Amino acid sequence: MFTIPLYIFLFVYLLYLCVFAVFSVINFYHIITTGSFSFASFCISFFIFALAVLTFYFTYSNLLDINWQTRIIIFNGEWFQNIF
Repeated sequence: MFTIPLYIFLFVYLLYLCVFAVFSVINFYHIITTGSFSFASFCISFFIFALAVLTFYFTYSNLLDINWQTRIIIFNGEWFQNIF
């Protein structure tokens, strides 16, 4: 039986958050340094930032009650025991 703990998915999600944060900072830096900071770019940037904050908040509130020590079965040899 091959199992992995559930917190592995949490680490993958945290890696995704780090990559997202880096790209967001690069994006805002590019907007400010190129002088394209207009009202339209401000509105779109604020909208994306607000959606990201709301997504992270709701994700956090949903993940509070999870037992991260739970093991997930990836492969179990007994699944193929009664095929033939």
